[in-house]
Amino acid sequence: MNMKKVIGNRITQARKARGILIKDLAERTGLKATRISNWEQGTRSPGPEEAKILSKELNVAASWLLCLTDNPMGEWLENK
Repeated sequence: MNMKKVIGNRITQARKARGILIKDLAERTGLKATRISNWEQGTRSPGPEEAKILSKELNVAASWLLCLTDNPMGEWLENK
């Protein structure tokens, strides 16, 4: 599957899990609804800063949204 599509699916999944409409997510984040829609459709993908903004509102890790990890909560390095 195309990486943009996977990222879009993750954004959609996280948004729906929170019960948020695209327009509400746009209002809460200050991002344009059309932009979020494009990301969810997989025609574009968010940059790191946009992923960070989305992750805070959706309660998931930005690294998960961007397919850098398979863990929605992110991965933490432990100092041993």
